[in-house]
Parts: sequence; structure tokens; C-alpha cells
Amino acid sequence: MIGSKFSKKYHHFLQKIGDLSGGDTSHKISVRKLNDNIRLDRTEIKNVLEYLQELGFITIETIGGPFLYGHITITKAGLRKYNELS
Repeated sequence: MIGSKFSKKYHHFLQKIGDLSGGDTSHKISVRKLNDNIRLDRTEIKNVLEYLQELGFITIETIGGPFLYGHITITKAGLRKYNELS
């Protein structure tokens, strides 16, 4: 579907989101907690989250906080991709 455009950065990010979700598409994941280990700056994390949302892998649930977005959830498509990557 997205081939080589899905770089290691996005791969790693989606794996972290999948891990934090526990396989639950309704579980809200704190963007701050997500970034604790990844350590991206505000602009970069915003761009990654918007790209993953465009692909249908996540939903941005709340706005606000130090990274512009507060919480996200993983979608069913995101879980499928997460399982493919694992």
C-alpha cells in the first residue's frame, strides 16, 4: 500500500503507538507519553501524527499540550499495519 514511503521513523512510531494501545482502538494515548522515548521536537511529532492520520492509522482525539496534540487513538487499519510490522 505505501511501500518504501513508510520509513523506519514511521515504522518505529507506529510500533510504539501499537504497544501503548494494547490493541484497543478506543484507548487514548498521551502524545507526551508517546514521545517520552522517541524524543521528537514539536514540529516533527506534529508532522508524523498528521501523516499517520492521513494514512488512516491513527485518529487525533484531543488538541492541546506541549506537542499541539494531546491524545491519539490507533485505528483498526493502524492495528493491522502494526501487526504486519511486528
